[in-house]
Amino acid sequence: MEFKLDKTDRLIINAAAKDADSQVLHCVHISKGRIEAANGFVLVERKIDYDGDDLLLDMCDIAKHKDSKALNAVVYTSDGDNIKAIGESINIISKVEGTFPNTEQLYPVGEPVFKIALSKDRLMEVLKCLDKYEEKVKLYFYSKELPVKFETVSGDVKGLIMPMSADWGEIKEEA
Repeated sequence: MEFKLDKTDRLIINAAAKDADSQVLHCVHISKGRIEAANGFVLVERKIDYDGDDLLLDMCDIAKHKDSKALNAVVYTSDGDNIKAIGESINIISKVEGTFPNTEQLYPVGEPVFKIALSKDRLMEVLKCLDKYEEKVKLYFYSKELPVKFETVSGDVKGLIMPMSADWGEIKEEA
């Protein structure tokens, strides 16, 4: 078993639980075709080229790896009960015992009320305007053509984020 995770793939650790007491959620879950992480409030998954058995790897182990310059990635290979990570340096990491939750059942089914695309850069600009104590932001969606209104729970900060066009990849059937 061998697979590569580039720097972008490894960013998934930002969604993992920081608290090591939640051992399984303190890990990234690697399974056929994807890598995912969750912390109880956020779930993020990314497609990857992997067709092996399910793996749980501690987020701290993944975080310390730096890309091999020649590969622009870290190569992970199975070494019995351990994984060898070959990047800027070679590290041996242990697989974590446990079962990652079945996250497929968490995704809502059916048609959404409406969809809107927002720029990651615009969202980051908004978050950078908030004080460290303004932890919660309320989002108001009116329609896919109108801006998203945001405000802090206290109501001291409010603003708008303009929607963007996006190709949703939907196929329309002809009547």
